[in-house]
Amino acid sequence: MSLSILSIVSLIPQHDNEGRKRGECALNKLRETYGTAFRATVNAGKKMFSTPHRLAAILSAEGVLFTLIITLCNNNNQLFASRLGASSYQLGMISSLPPIVGMICLIPFAIVTDRLKNKRIMVIIAAMLLGIMYFLVGTVPLISHNPVTALIVLLVMVNFPMSLYGSSWQSFFSDVALPLDRNEIFAHRTKMNTAVGIVFPLIIGMILTIASGPLKIFVHQIYYYLALPLAFGQLLLLRKIHVEPKSNPNPFRFSGLVRTAISTFRSRTFLGFLGVALLVYASWQMDWSIYFIAQFRYLELSEVQMSLVAVLSALTQFLTMGLWTRISATKGIRFVFIIGIAGFAFCSLVMLTSLLLPLRAGVGFYYLFHCIGSSTYSAFQFSILLCLLEVIPSVNKTLAIAIYSTVILVSNVIMPMTGVHFYNLFGENRQAMVFSIAAVAILRILATTAAIIRYRIYKGKTIDSEA
Repeated sequence: MSLSILSIVSLIPQHDNEGRKRGECALNKLRETYGTAFRATVNAGKKMFSTPHRLAAILSAEGVLFTLIITLCNNNNQLFASRLGASSYQLGMISSLPPIVGMICLIPFAIVTDRLKNKRIMVIIAAMLLGIMYFLVGTVPLISHNPVTALIVLLVMVNFPMSLYGSSWQSFFSDVALPLDRNEIFAHRTKMNTAVGIVFPLIIGMILTIASGPLKIFVHQIYYYLALPLAFGQLLLLRKIHVEPKSNPNPFRFSGLVRTAISTFRSRTFLGFLGVALLVYASWQMDWSIYFIAQFRYLELSEVQMSLVAVLSALTQFLTMGLWTRISATKGIRFVFIIGIAGFAFCSLVMLTSLLLPLRAGVGFYYLFHCIGSSTYSAFQFSILLCLLEVIPSVNKTLAIAIYSTVILVSNVIMPMTGVHFYNLFGENRQAMVFSIAAVAILRILATTAAIIRYRIYKGKTIDSEA
C-alpha cells in the first residue's frame, strides 16, 4: 500500500513537468501565431504607406504637415467664429472675403516666382507666412472689443500665403517631378494626406467636445498656435529636395505677361477645362457656409459627430485611393476627374434627402451615404492638378496657374455669399436650407454633365496645351 502511494507521489512532478511543457509549447505557438500576424500587419502598413521614390516620400511628408495645418486651423474657422458670436452673415463673409486678397496678389507673385532661379524659395516663404498668420489668428480671443471683426480681417490676410502656397507649389511640383512620375508621386501624396484626415479630425473634435465653456476657445487657440511649428517642419522637408536652379531666368516684360494671358485664353483645351473647373468650384463654394449651418442647426450634429463624419469620409477616400490610381492607368485621368465631380453631386443630394427626412432617420441616412459619396473626393484631389497640368503652356507655368487660380478665386468671392443669400432670402429656416441645397445640387449635376462632354471630346487623344 505504501509503495503504491509512493509511486503515485513520485509521478506527480513528472505529470507537472509534462503539463508545463505542453503549456510552454502552446504559448510558443500562440506567440508565433500573433507574431506572424503582427509582422504581416506591419509589412502591410509599410507597403501601404512607404514608397521607394524619394521625392514622393518627401513631398508626401511635407503634404501631411500642410494637411495638419488645414485640419487644425482652416477646417475649424467657422466653428471658432461661431463660438466668438459670429452671425450667419459673418460666417458667409469668412468664406467670401479672404479670396479677394488671393486675387490681388496671385498674378504679381506668380510673375516673381517664374523669374526665380529656384521656385522652392516661394513655396517656403508661403508656408512660413501661413504658419505665422494662423498663430496671430490664435490671439484673437485676447481682443476684448469686437473679436469677430478682427478674426475676419486676419482670415482675409491668411488667404494670401495660402493662395501663394497653392500656385507656387503646383509650379514647383511640375519642375521637380518628371511627367512620367507625376501620377505616382501625387497619388502617394494624396493618399498620405487622406490618411491624416482619418485620424486627426476625430481627435480634434473629441478634444473640443470634452472641453467646456471658455476652455473650448482655448483649445482652438492651441490649434492655431501649432500651425507655426508645423510650417517650420515643411521648410525643413522642402530643403531636402534637389532642385536644378535656372541658369538665366527670363527678365520680366509686361508684353510677355500679355502674351501669356492671351495665349492661355485662346487655348481651347485650357478654356474647356477652366469652364468645367469653374462650374465645379462654384457649386462647391456655394455651400461652404450653409453646409456647416445644415449640419450644426438642422441635423443637430455635435463637434464629435461632425468629426466622426470627417473621419469616416476620409477613411473611404483612403480605401479607394488605389482604385482611382488603377482607373487612371486604364481609363485616363480625365475619367477619374468625372468620378470626383459626380461625387460632389451625389453628396449634395444626400444632404438634401437628409433634410427632408425626420431628424433621427435623416442623421442615419446622412452618415451612411455621405461617407460613401465622399470616397470620390480623393479622386477629385488626385485628378484636378494633373488635368490642369495637361492644359497649361510650358512657358510661364506659374503665371498660367495663377490666371487659372484667380478665376477660381473670383468664384470663391461670390459663391459662398450667394449660398448664404439664398438661405437668408428664403427665410433662414429648414425649408430655406432645402431650397439652397437643391440649387447647389443642380449646379453640381450640370458640372458633371460638362465634364462628361469634355471627356467624350478628348477621349483617346493627347491634349495639346497650345491648341
